[in-house]
Amino acid sequence: MSCIAAAEQNASSANPVIEQIKSTFHLLFIVIAILAVVVLFFIVRIIYRNTIGKKLRTTLTEDYRKAAEALKKEGRYVSAAVIFENRLRDTETAASLYEKGSDFRKAAELYNLLGMSEKSREMYLKDNNPDAAAQSFIMDGDYENAAKIYGQSGKKLDAAFALEKAGRRLAASRAYREAGKYKRASELLEEEGMTKEAVEMFGLYLIGKEIDSTNINDFYAYASKLEKVGKTENAVKALALIDRFNPAYLDVRERLHTLTSFQWDTISLEGKTTLRGMIKGSKIEPKHCLKLWLQILKTLQNAYKSGRGLGFISPENIIIDRSNNMSLLQSIPTSAYTSPEKLKGIELQPCADVYSLGVILYEMLTGSLDGLGFQRVTDINPELPDWLDEMIIKCIKKVKEDRYQSIEEILEDIKLLSKSKKQGLQRQ
Repeated sequence: MSCIAAAEQNASSANPVIEQIKSTFHLLFIVIAILAVVVLFFIVRIIYRNTIGKKLRTTLTEDYRKAAEALKKEGRYVSAAVIFENRLRDTETAASLYEKGSDFRKAAELYNLLGMSEKSREMYLKDNNPDAAAQSFIMDGDYENAAKIYGQSGKKLDAAFALEKAGRRLAASRAYREAGKYKRASELLEEEGMTKEAVEMFGLYLIGKEIDSTNINDFYAYASKLEKVGKTENAVKALALIDRFNPAYLDVRERLHTLTSFQWDTISLEGKTTLRGMIKGSKIEPKHCLKLWLQILKTLQNAYKSGRGLGFISPENIIIDRSNNMSLLQSIPTSAYTSPEKLKGIELQPCADVYSLGVILYEMLTGSLDGLGFQRVTDINPELPDWLDEMIIKCIKKVKEDRYQSIEEILEDIKLLSKSKKQGLQRQ
């Protein structure tokens, strides 16, 4: 009995091992079976492709080709081209058929894919797409022909850019000028050494522009260019515009002083003098002084009509000839004659010149500016009428709104005072 029990015990302990071996063989069989099926699938597939499948494809290709040829014979070139492009993968034939069918855009695209740039550009032009044709030339580095196409289609700016890339700066400058891009045209002319022409072109760029913070650099550059070519008077005008907008801008004041000093030296003063020469540190007789001052007012009125800028009145730039005719030189006055608003860079109005005129009259009557703002003219010369004193005070008010606003207001005031004086004499 004990032997039988032991045998049963041994059999039961060996049974799990046997079961594990059976499971492993079973799993291995399944894996081998799957691999066999996969291999068999690919073998069958290869055989099919090389026999029945190949025959079917050949038949299908022939069917597509026959259909395309039939469409071609019927004159339906675009439909035939679609089959050649998408089914038969014959790009060149498709491009040719698109061209025959007048689908020039599609033909251009396919010719471009084939690397046939010339044919592609021809199609773009037939499709009325010069931009694409020009871009094709640019891709090939042919800027000259690109510029020609842009020019023919009226795209002057694109033509100018292409000509510039082609190294033809003079032609590019002309194209930029025609496109209204005067600044770039000026730069190219300057690069070619045509300085005077470049300055004239830059002047066209600034025509009609009001000076402001966005373009003040351009006005300054223009002044420098004018000075470089010897157009000093025009350079002074450009600098004066900058000074009027912002007196503290870079070295504008110093350059104006230098240029106007030079301009002063070149003017013949034979038979002429300046108001500064007449004052020479001594006062002018009141009656003559007022008559002279009225003449200055009227001369300035005429100067305004000719477009003269504001803020440039001082004894140094008032010129008087032997017949007492006056003219004004546009030079920069010292700060003593400059209105407070100009020194602050505020936009000028005629009352800025009124301030300068008041200071000048004060100096003419007293012989100096030592008491300006502290002493009345009647304190220095009690014989002067009070109304003249009040007029000067109103001219040199620091707040511009408190002054006479124009020369016309001053003249009207003088007229009223003169009428009042005559009526007083008649009563006597």
